Amino acid sequence: MAAKATVQADGGHSSAIDRRTVKPALLVLGLAVLMSIVLPRINSETRYRDGVHRGDVVELADGITLVPTPGWDLASGSLVGHTRSPVGSTATTELVDGGVDFYVQAAPFDGTPAALLSRVNQINAELSRAGGRASATTRRYAVTTRQGAVGKAEDFVGLTRQGSIVAFVFRPGTSSAAVQGQPTREGVEVIVSGPKVSISRRRADIVAMIRSIRNAP
Repeated sequence: MAAKATVQADGGHSSAIDRRTVKPALLVLGLAVLMSIVLPRINSETRYRDGVHRGDVVELADGITLVPTPGWDLASGSLVGHTRSPVGSTATTELVDGGVDFYVQAAPFDGTPAALLSRVNQINAELSRAGGRASATTRRYAVTTRQGAVGKAEDFVGLTRQGSIVAFVFRPGTSSAAVQGQPTREGVEVIVSGPKVSISRRRADIVAMIRSIRNAP
């Protein structure tokens, strides 16, 4: 996927675990594992039943939403107004269409989009070397949502799949007040992966969904 064609759309010692770092670490580790291990094994023939329709809105995390393209399938995640349990600050969403997987993970993260992307890439590189896999990435470029949030993105090419990874960091709205001592911002990572032909055919959908990500005021 061409970079700019894809989305036109940085004391004392203690043995105690700092809880403030747990969720951000899980976010980064989870996405790196996804890129290195899970996505290369996805079976494009897997069938999903929960098709999304016009007007549906996906809740990525508390106060952060995305508008899915009608015709795609919701493999995991929550639609606004269709779930009984509230969506918290740490959540995952997966949309699929054919062989293309659109995966979103959100968790508290106090840092910049560039910093989040760098941390994911570092762990991903270590996992790839350990597993004997390699992928090439493009230079980073800016991605802006319709709401005006600016993220960082890069494209990657593997042996059988290619795609993009996009990082945003949002400040929670009034409905997502931070717990004292916890990170005050929300990191959102989008990973799009699939065969070259399938990615090319769905580029407009991918761009539209990324640009539709919105943070409640």
